[in-house]
Amino acid sequence: MPHRKEMLRFCIAGGIITATDFSIYYVLFHFLPFNIAKGISFASAGIVGYLLSKYWTFKKNKPSFTEILRYASINLLALAINVFINDHILSQWPGEIFIALIITTLVTGLFTFICFKWWVFRPLK
Repeated sequence: MPHRKEMLRFCIAGGIITATDFSIYYVLFHFLPFNIAKGISFASAGIVGYLLSKYWTFKKNKPSFTEILRYASINLLALAINVFINDHILSQWPGEIFIALIITTLVTGLFTFICFKWWVFRPLK
């Protein structure tokens, strides 16, 4: 049963992280190029995500420099994937910001969950 609770917490945290990403992006894309706005919003959501993932979703309270490096590495890769997909969608369908947000969020969310669960916050043996 602990996996169910973990999955539920991941989904709730994902909603908070997504709301952070969407809201910051929505404000910034009015003033900045799409890629810069998306990068800033994603990075901000990443900080919120680390705190929620570490302390609430995966219940890892022990400090770990390795964990921080792994988390940062996965988020940098996820950022590149997120911005690339967002840019590609908007170049094909200009103005479809909501569709781009949904697709990038789903792809990046699946990628990060897999990496966080089985690499970044994996149980110590």
